[in-house]
Amino acid sequence: MKRVYLSLFFACFFAVVTNAQTAPPATTPGPVSRVTYFDVLPLKTPEFTTFLRTNAVPLLEEQKKQGLIVSYGYFTKPTTEGPGDWDLGLVVTYKNYADAVDFSADRNAKFDAISLKHYGTADARTKANDSTNAMRTVTQTVLIRGLTFNPMP
Repeated sequence: MKRVYLSLFFACFFAVVTNAQTAPPATTPGPVSRVTYFDVLPLKTPEFTTFLRTNAVPLLEEQKKQGLIVSYGYFTKPTTEGPGDWDLGLVVTYKNYADAVDFSADRNAKFDAISLKHYGTADARTKANDSTNAMRTVTQTVLIRGLTFNPMP
């Protein structure tokens, strides 16, 4: 019996020592962003800009207001790699991967309600979104995650 207690004592002791020696993580995960790159078709920049200002920006603002997204922003690329290269980008930031990629009926209903309020009907929403195909091409979409490097222990 003495050996059992002694074994149990050392097992607990080593578990505590091992746990105490565990190094803190090197990084702290941050928010997740979906970055979409667009190639705005020739002579369509004014039309696409109007579409974004009229439709996309109000929707993104309402999504931000309701806490569905953390932030959003557009950016441009002043140089080109050739035909079909992106020239306008959109970054939409979410709190975490779950908000960015996992399906949630509740979140989906909120996104749907926001867009239906803006467009009026599902058909009008579909027609407006389909109209963007004549103005731009999506060249790439990527997910990125921000992180913070923690100080050395």
